[in-house]
Amino acid sequence: MYPRPRRRRVLAAVSLLLLGALLSPAATASASPAAPGTPEPARMDLVLDLSGSMNKSDAGGQTRLAAAKQAVTRIIDTAPEQAPLGLRVYGATYTGKDEKQGCADTQQVLPVTAMDRAARADAKKRVAGFKAVGFTPIGVSLREAAKDLGTSGKRRIVLVSDGDDTCAPPPPCEVARELKAQGVDLAVDVVGFRTLSSARAQLKCIADVTDGSYADADSLTDTLGTLFRKAWRTYHATGKPVVGSLNGCQDAPLVTPGQYLDKFTGGRNLYYKVKKRTDQRLQVSATAVAEEGYERGSIIVVAAGPAGDGEPRDWLREFDQSMGWANIISTGGRSTPGAGNEKPAPGDTGCIMVENKVTRSGDKAMPVELLVGIADKTTQSAGVRTPKPRTGTYAEGGFSFNSATPIGPGTHRQSIAVGEAPFWRVELKAGQKLTVKAGVDIPKDFPHSATTGWGVTVYNAQRESTMCNEDNDATELFAGRTGHIERVCGPWEITEQGDTQSPDPNGYDVPGTYYIQAQVAEPDEKAKGIVVPISLTVDVSGTPASGNSPVFFFGDDVADAQVPAPSGENGNTEQGTTGDKGAAGGTTVAAEDDDSLVGELALPIGIGAGVLLLVGIGFYTVRRRRA
Repeated sequence: MYPRPRRRRVLAAVSLLLLGALLSPAATASASPAAPGTPEPARMDLVLDLSGSMNKSDAGGQTRLAAAKQAVTRIIDTAPEQAPLGLRVYGATYTGKDEKQGCADTQQVLPVTAMDRAARADAKKRVAGFKAVGFTPIGVSLREAAKDLGTSGKRRIVLVSDGDDTCAPPPPCEVARELKAQGVDLAVDVVGFRTLSSARAQLKCIADVTDGSYADADSLTDTLGTLFRKAWRTYHATGKPVVGSLNGCQDAPLVTPGQYLDKFTGGRNLYYKVKKRTDQRLQVSATAVAEEGYERGSIIVVAAGPAGDGEPRDWLREFDQSMGWANIISTGGRSTPGAGNEKPAPGDTGCIMVENKVTRSGDKAMPVELLVGIADKTTQSAGVRTPKPRTGTYAEGGFSFNSATPIGPGTHRQSIAVGEAPFWRVELKAGQKLTVKAGVDIPKDFPHSATTGWGVTVYNAQRESTMCNEDNDATELFAGRTGHIERVCGPWEITEQGDTQSPDPNGYDVPGTYYIQAQVAEPDEKAKGIVVPISLTVDVSGTPASGNSPVFFFGDDVADAQVPAPSGENGNTEQGTTGDKGAAGGTTVAAEDDDSLVGELALPIGIGAGVLLLVGIGFYTVRRRRA
């Protein structure tokens, strides 16, 4: 049993069992060079048509080639850093008419490699120099692309062509059958770009025989983005690798402000040391990333305080419980002045505990993000700059707290593949009211299940889930309905908890960065990957209250792993002076480099987007509990 002296609201959901799914940051001790054991992203090879027909000017006021460059650059910008991505082109170099030479014109421009900063910059430079001049050797290129990907792990080819093969033999569909007959475990997704009906049958055959997908594209940017996101993980866990102690505080590593990546193993808790003076406030947030699900009623707890004989809890203790289907369980807490939270620790060194009631002995290791922040007079005087809100296509949701796309009031539209769970972030001050309205358009032939629905979750600045609305449901069940379905959260007023106030049981008493996550919850297996349009309307009303909220510093290491802004975007726009400094924020499609007075914080780009392979029955609600 967990002691619960504070008022809280606990909500139940209809669900059954789920199966399957300031301090220098450089001083961090006991960091492990090995990342937690998480599923490897699929190896992807993009095969791009650069034949002469790509010079036609019928792609929204630009040439097909220009549109292709823009789309491929966007893929490079938004790929998770760990995602192995390669690029092959055909028809790019030979300008003559000799068929033998023209039909051998295929090159691996970018080896299949993780998209770190150097690889990303090199790839974008190469794409900028593309020219479309030659033949269309699709069959030969597919054979070579299969070699590019190697012989192990999940592999996928994404072929983009504006026409049929001009070099057969070998016929492309026969090459696809050949690869399948060899037992090569890969699929080919095909995008027909301005493709005539005569070529469409050939391209669809390639997809069909390899269990891939075919799509006609008017917009390469949107279609390619969806295909690649389907192959990447739904939630992209990030952080500096660290190995927490399993044996208590005594031998725990020291963590300074920043974001860390650890893992739950068995039913073991994780412990870390942390520095905090009595004049400082501490935030600790923990997010368990469920790649293959977890049992109903799973609980994650964060607690901190001076190390002692029992659980460290004199500074903070918070927990969340999942009642069903979700891809993360997240909670967080902040110490407050008074009520014993200023209790000193020997040498100003306390202990953080992340309690694991999610995995059990024999379960697969589960990634855990740990976010640590400190607030004091220095951070308060420095203030904070928040990222510039995105609009239009640059407001597409990210796939983690770190890559959540910054948006402001207004309506934002995009498409998602069923199985994705994008994130956005909104900056809020005490006194303001937040209303979130999220909608999805379900096609008439959508494969329904009894528990499929439209889920919207709002997380506060502690990364703790909040109440959506008074009906106590986190998911709007489809119940066989099609067409436009909406979910509304709020309006909720943002308050600031004082020394003597009881915490807001709805979770809106923490000014700062709020996160919005939307998804088609508990989809039928046949529905996964179906692209559906969604809309997100955010309304922020009310007048900010006087006074300053605490400014938390979350470490320069949050910025260390960032990637440059994509072409055509620039930042450094100040959007406020209170909130969370260095809090893992960003965007998935157009990161900006926003200055910070503690350190320049580039916005992380990490788009996770695969289909989360969860089976079982139930839709989820995650509700916060304070203890």
